[in-house]
Amino acid sequence: MATSASDTAATGTLRDEGLRFGPLAMNPGVRPKHLFALYFASFFGIASMSFINTSQPYVLTELMNIPLAEQGVLSGQLTVAQEITLLILLGPVGALSDKFGRKPIYVVAFLLLGLAYFLYPLAGTILVLFLFRLIFAAGVSANSVMLPAVANDYTQEHCRAKMIASCFIFNGLGLVVLISLLRGLPVRFSDMGIDPVTAGQYWLWTVSGLCLVVAAVLALFLKPGAPQQLQKREPLLATFRVGLKAARSGRILLAYAAASVSRGDLSVMSTFFTLWLTQVGIEQGLSTAEASKTALTFYVVVQGFALPWAPIAGYILDRIDRVAGLAMAMFIGFVGYGSLYLLENPLGNWMYLCAALIGMAEMTANLSATSLIGKEAPERGRGAVLGMWTWFGALGILTVAMVGGYLFDNVSKIGPFMFVAAANLALLLFAVYLLLKRNGAEGPAAPDAQ
Repeated sequence: MATSASDTAATGTLRDEGLRFGPLAMNPGVRPKHLFALYFASFFGIASMSFINTSQPYVLTELMNIPLAEQGVLSGQLTVAQEITLLILLGPVGALSDKFGRKPIYVVAFLLLGLAYFLYPLAGTILVLFLFRLIFAAGVSANSVMLPAVANDYTQEHCRAKMIASCFIFNGLGLVVLISLLRGLPVRFSDMGIDPVTAGQYWLWTVSGLCLVVAAVLALFLKPGAPQQLQKREPLLATFRVGLKAARSGRILLAYAAASVSRGDLSVMSTFFTLWLTQVGIEQGLSTAEASKTALTFYVVVQGFALPWAPIAGYILDRIDRVAGLAMAMFIGFVGYGSLYLLENPLGNWMYLCAALIGMAEMTANLSATSLIGKEAPERGRGAVLGMWTWFGALGILTVAMVGGYLFDNVSKIGPFMFVAAANLALLLFAVYLLLKRNGAEGPAAPDAQ
């Protein structure tokens, strides 16, 4: 690319101080191909991790013949198994990426996801399904840590939230595009005369192939090497302990709690939203393929409204205190998830409004939590701190899976969503408390970035 002062930021400009892309300023050494690889992985990132849950009602009904009344608990149990694996792996994954670099961990992440999607529809028993889900969990652990780690490695502090927002835009865009393209495949396969079991296999194998393509792109274009602050390759346990010790900071502790809530928000949508709407569709007389397609339509609406909100939220979050931004996010989340309580027909037109609110809530929660930990994490051992942050996110998902699965099958289909609404409210109060405490001690808090 040209390096003259007349270059505009719209296409990205490489200067001595680093690449500029629109309002984003990268750290020195980051090249356009590195940024391309990050955005490419972001496009497929959330979709590759979420699709296993959004396709699960079809898998459980058509491939595994699980009764509808048992699918809530089983879905929760599968998520619990996945999150226990994540709890074990997330800290070491972050520390390993500090030690050996982001690229190999990121490539392995998508290789494991591709393998899991190939094997998942071949499971003949619930036990084997659990075993294949553990392979998927290993891929998710690496993918979950690497996106925020690489994004925070690349960007300069004053535009950190906007950088994370740009990645989340690609996350949401990929989810909308891919789910829109993939949601109707079982119906199309059925129209071609393919039986439901084989149609389900073809459906997930398509996603498997996409994961392998992403792994190849990362291997070719992602920035190589370990982060600069850890080029001395300190012992693995030393970098891992950084994540634990960082929780002594109140703001990092808040960020860890925010990871639990924000990831729990995503989990309740991917695990129970499509399951709930698919079961409602079946109860209203739709086929499993048609009900799944309808459920995924509303799931696309959630992400579709998150997309235009991402740059707005990123702009706001870069101009206010990170903790105040988190409080704002939790308020929106409480309103969004709480709105589901008011619905009479989950497949009716009012669901579009609820889905829009939830999309805004998801985006704001994840942006605020990620930008807060990016601001507060130390330069040395950032991968370890982000690994621990993602560990707390997994803990949130685990809690939502366990409690939500019980509530879904035994109390109410909207029970899991009311649970996360309450969690958003609790974290809102915690964030307000920290703001008041800081203001009382130091005077009004200044924005974290200008």
